[in-house]
Amino acid sequence: MNTKKIDSRIILFFSIILLIAIVSFLIQFFKHVDCNDVKYYIFSDHSQSEEPVEFYDRTPNAKSWKWDFGDGSNTDTRRHTFHTYKKPGKYVVTLTINGECTHTKELVLTDKYLLDKLGTPKIITSKVITVGQATYFNSISENAKTWEWVFGEGRGVIETSSNPVYTFLTPGEKTITLVINGDFSKVAKKVIYVHPKVIKKTNPLDVTSYVYEKNAESFSLPRGSVKKDPLDDMLQYVPVAPKNKTQKDSITPIKKAPKISEDQFEILLNKVAEGSKVKDDFADFLCDDLDVPVVKNDKDLLTFSQLCASLKGKKIKIESIRLNKDKQTNCIKGINISYKVKKYLIWSKD
Repeated sequence: MNTKKIDSRIILFFSIILLIAIVSFLIQFFKHVDCNDVKYYIFSDHSQSEEPVEFYDRTPNAKSWKWDFGDGSNTDTRRHTFHTYKKPGKYVVTLTINGECTHTKELVLTDKYLLDKLGTPKIITSKVITVGQATYFNSISENAKTWEWVFGEGRGVIETSSNPVYTFLTPGEKTITLVINGDFSKVAKKVIYVHPKVIKKTNPLDVTSYVYEKNAESFSLPRGSVKKDPLDDMLQYVPVAPKNKTQKDSITPIKKAPKISEDQFEILLNKVAEGSKVKDDFADFLCDDLDVPVVKNDKDLLTFSQLCASLKGKKIKIESIRLNKDKQTNCIKGINISYKVKKYLIWSKD
């Protein structure tokens, strides 16, 4: 009897140990972060210094974050944060997730005031400008030898001196343009408003010398017989000229696509794989052409519609993406993408 009791206790003990081990394994499995599947994004509107840069992480099972912005500033532990770099240059951004996964990205920022440092001229003029009155202009520029001033009244280059004086002929908004040393890559522009000429009363009203109006009878004419206006007969034979199209009516406005970065496009493609986005959500960025060519994994050529259909319902990891845009319309005309698909816990090329 004692032997059977000891055996059952041993079996119960090992069963409890095994159950604890299974539970611990499941907890660690669902809390584990795949360091090869880290998803974090860096957004910058102009990639310039002194402008906020957005940092955002979407890694599954991530519980803690540590952002090192690479400029010597304090680290940030928020999942979604912003940081402003004071100086231009290259910065290596490091993100540590759950204290174990570390990834880096290089961020390149240009100088926000680069054009000013390269010698773009500044236009200085008075604040109040009136038609018919002489207006003085001045420019601030280094190493200036020649000046070409245009004052926005359709008369071409008017002045070639450094401090011109100009009298505006018409009121309204004017765009002043200045080119220094013939360098059209650094054209200075300034928009001003020219006020209408103020008309002053030369003879103020004097009540004592005011002459009152005469009665209406003094201006009346004697009645005569009613006659037909000869102009009515003439107008019957005058042909009506068709309305000419103006240059403004004949110009078709160019449709421009909204701006989108490659990181933002990557987020939308991940949502297509998750099923929360469809190909039609990309119509504005592709200028309604959903069959633009896509080069997949450097070997397959397909349309964007086919790409969305192949991504739907799959777990993907995008390694690189490049958008080929039209410089004039900003429309996406082609896409190069390299990504992997997770099948049976193994990442492989699709």
